[in-house]
Amino acid sequence: MVKVAPFQGYRYDKNTVGDFKLVVSPPYDVINKELQKKLHEGSQYNVAHLIKGEKFESDTRENNEYIRASKLLGTWIGSGALKKEEKPSIYVLAQDFEVAKKKMTRSGFIALIELENMCATTGEGGVCNGVHQHEETLPKDIEDRLNCLSATKANFGLIFSIYSDEAMTIDSIMENKMNEPPLMEVADDDNITHRLWAIDDENEIKNIQDVMEKKYIIIADGHHRYKTALRYSQENPDFTSAQYRMLAFVNTMNKGLVILPTHRLIQGVENFECGKLISDLSEDFAIEEFPYEPGSDKEAQQAMFKRLNEHFTEGKHALGLYCNDGKYYSMVLENVNKMDEIQDHSEAWKNLDVTILHKFILEDILGITKEKVASGTIEGGSYVEYIKAIGDAVAESVYKVNEKGYQAVFFMNPTKVKEVEDVATNHETMPQKSTFFYPKVYTGFVINKL
Repeated sequence: MVKVAPFQGYRYDKNTVGDFKLVVSPPYDVINKELQKKLHEGSQYNVAHLIKGEKFESDTRENNEYIRASKLLGTWIGSGALKKEEKPSIYVLAQDFEVAKKKMTRSGFIALIELENMCATTGEGGVCNGVHQHEETLPKDIEDRLNCLSATKANFGLIFSIYSDEAMTIDSIMENKMNEPPLMEVADDDNITHRLWAIDDENEIKNIQDVMEKKYIIIADGHHRYKTALRYSQENPDFTSAQYRMLAFVNTMNKGLVILPTHRLIQGVENFECGKLISDLSEDFAIEEFPYEPGSDKEAQQAMFKRLNEHFTEGKHALGLYCNDGKYYSMVLENVNKMDEIQDHSEAWKNLDVTILHKFILEDILGITKEKVASGTIEGGSYVEYIKAIGDAVAESVYKVNEKGYQAVFFMNPTKVKEVEDVATNHETMPQKSTFFYPKVYTGFVINKL
């Protein structure tokens, strides 16, 4: 049972902090050194000071990035930079963005969820009405977030989850609220506009709670944050507020729910030969070539992606390939019986494009085992590098093959929402980086203080 609750969130006071754009940030796990510096220098109130603080060689157990974040949070609240909501609320977050030149809006609500273990058994009706995961997590990332949570006793970043409601009951409540002026509006550097509202009407909140009690949710992005909160709640059973965590919830019926592909760059494979790879692939895949003359590679690239999209629409398992041999390639799995070689997994898991790539190509043909993917092969690199399909992702990956010593790039079609649901509700986890829900939900629009 999914139990959600309103809360009195802390929000930035514009009169104190100034431009909201300068105080919010992308999630902690995408903030590199360069972005961290930019965010920190942009405003003394940027939430990145709390979620991605500076580390120093002189740090100790009593004085480190997490302790400093806790003190800074207290200072901001004391000075009025962050103010507590007057009434318990459920928040509406909308993001306006563009994909393939199409303008879209994804809307969802932000509320607390009563923490519970991830579903591991099937409930009534064939589905466990609780919390499902769809990707595995790394322990070291959980430790980092646990240190931050333990010190600050606050939820900063949003866990992104999805649920299914064909009746669109909650969406109707949100749409009415979205007719009002937003409490916060930020246009970020990627031309995504983020808007926030607060629902404090008790009847509307009750309607939202009633709908969610009958649903299950799937963690779409933020598995580490959820498992961190769950572990903290179990270690502090008498701390009532720790039994809840702030989440963002989006209906799978929402027209703005988009999953983009994540492409795979390959490096470090011994004795790699593109011709041999194509030959090996042709045993199970139908290969189509898209050759190009110097200066006309864009046309070949576009033709390849067009073919991938056609195969995607037809429900076929298709991949793209580039390895700097004067051609792009598309490939479709013809030997569907190949999936029978995979044991101890559901049909839904076997039929994922990423499963087919990782098992039959990366592992069986190129020898890139799960252990190699995890361990890496050269300093600062790994056998597989993941490229999210936004901006100049394709051009960047092709450039790395042409100029930076990478051996090949495999282009992916996006994972479908239905595939995520089928795998997650069967209590399985997808290969790493199987989904990229776009856009990311930003941090800093509302904070939950335990």
